[in-house]
Amino acid sequence: MKKLLIIPILAFSLMSCDSHFSEPTNVRDLNYTFSNGSAVMAWLADSYNYMPNSFFCTLTATVDYAANEWKWSNAYITMSDEADLNTTRECYKSFRMNLGDWNASEGGFGEKWVPLYQQIRHLHVFLDNVKVVPGQKEIDSQDKVDALKVEARFLIAYFHTLLFEQFGPIPIIRGAVDVNTPTEELKVERNSVDEVVNWLDTELLSIANALPKSITNDFYGAKPTQAAALAIRARLLLYAASPLFNSPDNYASLREFYTLSNRDGKRLFPQNYDETKWKRAADAAKLLIDTQTQYELIGATAEGVPNTFEDAYKYYRSVFTEPMNKEVLFARSLMVWTNWTDFDEYLQTACPKQYGAGGMQGITQKLVDAFYLDDGTLAEEGNPRYDETGFTTVRDQITLNKLIAKDDYKIDEVYNMYQNREARFYASVFFNGRKWESENAKLNGVVQPADFLLGGLSGGPGYVPATGVMPYKYIAAEDYKGKSQIKRPILFRLAEVYLSYAEALNQYAPGDPDILKYLNKVRNRAGLPDYEEAFPDKTSQEEIKQAILRERMIELNWEGTRYFDTRRHLIAETEDNGPFYGMNVNGDSKTTFYKRTVFENRVFKKAFYLYPIPQSEIDVNEKLVQNPYWK
Repeated sequence: MKKLLIIPILAFSLMSCDSHFSEPTNVRDLNYTFSNGSAVMAWLADSYNYMPNSFFCTLTATVDYAANEWKWSNAYITMSDEADLNTTRECYKSFRMNLGDWNASEGGFGEKWVPLYQQIRHLHVFLDNVKVVPGQKEIDSQDKVDALKVEARFLIAYFHTLLFEQFGPIPIIRGAVDVNTPTEELKVERNSVDEVVNWLDTELLSIANALPKSITNDFYGAKPTQAAALAIRARLLLYAASPLFNSPDNYASLREFYTLSNRDGKRLFPQNYDETKWKRAADAAKLLIDTQTQYELIGATAEGVPNTFEDAYKYYRSVFTEPMNKEVLFARSLMVWTNWTDFDEYLQTACPKQYGAGGMQGITQKLVDAFYLDDGTLAEEGNPRYDETGFTTVRDQITLNKLIAKDDYKIDEVYNMYQNREARFYASVFFNGRKWESENAKLNGVVQPADFLLGGLSGGPGYVPATGVMPYKYIAAEDYKGKSQIKRPILFRLAEVYLSYAEALNQYAPGDPDILKYLNKVRNRAGLPDYEEAFPDKTSQEEIKQAILRERMIELNWEGTRYFDTRRHLIAETEDNGPFYGMNVNGDSKTTFYKRTVFENRVFKKAFYLYPIPQSEIDVNEKLVQNPYWK
């Protein structure tokens, strides 16, 4: 019996297969495909393209690419309070979202509803049809077929999780139905938050038990392991425990979340706060930590012993520049187009234009301010080691120069705001006056410092970072557009799990020694002293919570998590709203450039805590109800 997956998307999609396989709409086509080992592997491999890619954080959403590039984009980075993309071209949508100018009808804003539900259908067709075929080496045994089925289940669960992050309560798609099922029965309604989370929790744990503990062949490094499934589960349960999905005051200021119901009156958000959800999240993170002992923080030190400043920089940077390292729990594969990779696409907008790119990505002043000083204290007024005036002009006293191996790339002066910062700052932030560490950046044998001043080599007019500061994450010495080292976009890593465990534990068991233990593991690797040593008077539950959220912002910067952290904690109306600051890129002198300046006034409305379901989907399925506050 031929089967078709129920999917809550457009009517034409209900009756068509994924276009990648030339519409295999009859049994003979499916039998042919699933009797060919290479075709079977290609069918499954196609779905891996839909995993997020941090190198595609700028998102070109033109008419030609809108449906395709969103499938692998991680544009949440430039839609968060840590970043900016300085362009008003219509093909880049993040600027409109930051200004509050988006809606459910227009589309092209990164809504993953259609592409991910199409892939879920694609994978259920795979599960229904993959079989043992003698003589086809990829599928010539039941063990091989079973392993492929587990991969498909993993992707189905992961895609449901990505949909949950974006839309909240979603329809769960568990399998296929007879193709002759009446259209009305194909229309589905949304499951509740708890139904989605409980199903994914059980499914991901089952999948983890069936996956291998490691992948020995680097060629297949993007294939999931136990740690990948457990990491998705840990993040899911942390989000589910957070105020967006587990409100301590029953959504007193967000009543439409509390009352959101299906057409039959079924409420979709939890009606009462449940503190045990934090314990569930903590237990999920600790399970990964305790069972996946083959992973470790790169450069981890003995408890309470910070790395040296130089080692902290080296180790933190290597997490992102050395693929397949022991901290990465799950990463997607590198995409290559002839001689151009997805990392080259990243460098195209993350490298200053004087070095051959079109640098438009900017780091906000808010993220700059978040980084600690190298002694673990705050970069703020009143700290005697922090100064926002003047320059350090003695080469040997410039903090950055301690980390630069070759004299050619050391700098002769630095604005004091960028002095005495922690190691992660220099591995993450490219500021005015810094030099790009590549032989290819040299002109006539000399590499010039980056100049973001108006009229400067990397300044306006034209494409410039609106904040006067650019990202440096993932970039190794000698990386240059078109001539970079191999990189793999990280999806999950151990440092995030440590911080998630500390956060969840702090919410239901404040004072548990594991909270500071795992917070300090991340701080010590970064060269910082223990939190309680740096802040002996800030040890209340709320202060520890804020410290963990700050640590997540710093440690996980430019990895796509900050967008969801402000939303799941219901603080985006403050954190993602109002004036945003950078340096003054319209200044043509150092005096005028180094001045905190508003580059954008952002708008965040209550509706933006979740994406809207595309209106076109609701139009063809009256059982679907729209997310709160989207009118």
